[in-house]
Amino acid sequence: MAEHAAMNFMLEPLAAEQQFALWHDLVQPLFRVSLDGEAVAGFRAEVKAVPISDALLTTATSRAQSFERSMSDVRRSGWDHVVIQHYVEGGFEGLCGDQTVSVAAGDINVLDLNRTLQTRATDFSNLTLILPRDRLPIAGSHDLHGRAIGRSSALAAVIGSHLRSLAEHAGSLSPREASAALDALCLLLSGSDLREAGPLVRAAACASVHDRVCAYIDRHLDDPALSPAGIAASCRVSRATLYRLFGFEGGVMAYIAGRRLDRAFMTLSRADDGRSSIAQVAFRSGFTSETHFSRSFRTRFGMSPRDVRRSAQDGLQPAGSAPGLGPRDWVQTIRRLRDTF
Repeated sequence: MAEHAAMNFMLEPLAAEQQFALWHDLVQPLFRVSLDGEAVAGFRAEVKAVPISDALLTTATSRAQSFERSMSDVRRSGWDHVVIQHYVEGGFEGLCGDQTVSVAAGDINVLDLNRTLQTRATDFSNLTLILPRDRLPIAGSHDLHGRAIGRSSALAAVIGSHLRSLAEHAGSLSPREASAALDALCLLLSGSDLREAGPLVRAAACASVHDRVCAYIDRHLDDPALSPAGIAASCRVSRATLYRLFGFEGGVMAYIAGRRLDRAFMTLSRADDGRSSIAQVAFRSGFTSETHFSRSFRTRFGMSPRDVRRSAQDGLQPAGSAPGLGPRDWVQTIRRLRDTF
């Protein structure tokens, strides 16, 4: 059971400024956090995280703060997960995508880590379950981002109790029991009012279609003529369906540009790649203009193509080259930070 052991991170012995700095680093894989004015002087927080099968459950208590997740954060993070939260105390208000939301103690709310978020929380205590998207089938056919089951619902009370019980007993569950506990929670969610959310994409926009289109795009990234019309025809979907499938990525062409830039980044991050010029890397990645490539590259990664290559040749890993932290990687990061502390 060692791999399922909870990781406690008590920040109380530190000065408030140090507490916030560590809290900021802990939460960074999910959200960027900020405080108002002089609030850092009174900041405090604590968090406990425990893996449950292929998910991660955290219990956190903290002071009021703002949370943000931009499309740039989404692209860089590598998390394709759904977040189920139960606020025991406090709550938040703000925007989930373009939807105004308000969550209070006792509510069960859902966040999609492939979507943007900008919220302001009061002092709070909550439980957060970070769940792989394919664990919750309803997430593939419905837009759940920002949806909530109200605290007046008996179902919210049942789900909240289930999450609290998981937090208490996760360390003693066998892998089979942990997986069954998650399945039970997903069944509760799939039978809830969340089904009233409007369909994200209808039948043709199921996850398998999205995956098939993404695979086709990856195979043809070096083709500068890659276009929505050609993709739709080759993958046998309508252009309207194609646009809906990639709505959260800013559109299919934005997705293609991002994948081309990611491929170029990986090429330039290899220390042995000095034989190709920057222009050759750009053209092999599907760009037709080195100037446009360099400008887009800097916008996405915050550094120029030459800076990335130079760092790789010097034996340094460029800041953006590390893959997004998955749930288990995140726990290891928490352990390292705790040991340092």
